[in-house]
Amino acid sequence: MSIDGFAESIFAELDKFGLSAVAEKKQEVFKLDPKTQKTEQQKEVHKFNIDDFVYTKNFTCPVCGQNFMANVVRESKIRVDSIEFDLRPICSPIDPMLYNVVVCESCGYSAVNKAFNKITGRQSEIILSEISPNFKPIPYPKEPTVEMAIERYKLALLNALVKNAKDGEKAYICMKITWLYRIKGNELPNEKKFADLTVKGFTNALAKEFPPIMSLEESTILCLLGAFLMFLGDNESALRILSDLIVSKKSSERLKDRARDLKNEIIAAKLLANKNGPEP
Repeated sequence: MSIDGFAESIFAELDKFGLSAVAEKKQEVFKLDPKTQKTEQQKEVHKFNIDDFVYTKNFTCPVCGQNFMANVVRESKIRVDSIEFDLRPICSPIDPMLYNVVVCESCGYSAVNKAFNKITGRQSEIILSEISPNFKPIPYPKEPTVEMAIERYKLALLNALVKNAKDGEKAYICMKITWLYRIKGNELPNEKKFADLTVKGFTNALAKEFPPIMSLEESTILCLLGAFLMFLGDNESALRILSDLIVSKKSSERLKDRARDLKNEIIAAKLLANKNGPEP
């Protein structure tokens, strides 16, 4: 007879020693600590609740003037667990990136949070003329899927193109879409497509705009470019940017260390490729 897949008596083999009566009284090997039991009970009570991390905030659309509610992350509740090679933060228990686009349900104006209110009168007229007449609002739940988030970012990118936004804003959106396709998985072609757009956009932005660009300093953008170029297989361009970053007086030691890691990774991969190459 068994209980939960285990033998009823853990000392069944000791019957031959004449100790069955003693063994019968000693079936509990470890007594659970009351503190441990309490902790386990607390875990059951405090199950994940999205309302602990997301709340609804009132927005006023700078294009049409309508008030609307949108989900916003409680930043103080979010933990950054690690940073990927291209500076993408891995967060828990939810990813703030899924909530970074604000969409006016009345006129369709969409932008990432940090750019939502940065729009001119002329740009607003263009949105009302080209986006609003055909826009159909789609509900966005408190717990969206990655696919839903991608759709929102693409809506923000379309708005950015229509209103003739700066290259830095468009590059920032493309960077986020690249990361989202990586999270979604099995989307390498799309991930590379938007990584390429990110490189082009930030390269243009650095030539025409004054940092910080979308809150990113020049050295941060250079590190991003080096990482994205490495991902795209353009190792020579990546090495040039990373080498410049390492010797730059403007770069923080943290970014220099990351640039060194990326540079060493590229060099190691090149050495391995040469070693495993075809025999002459």
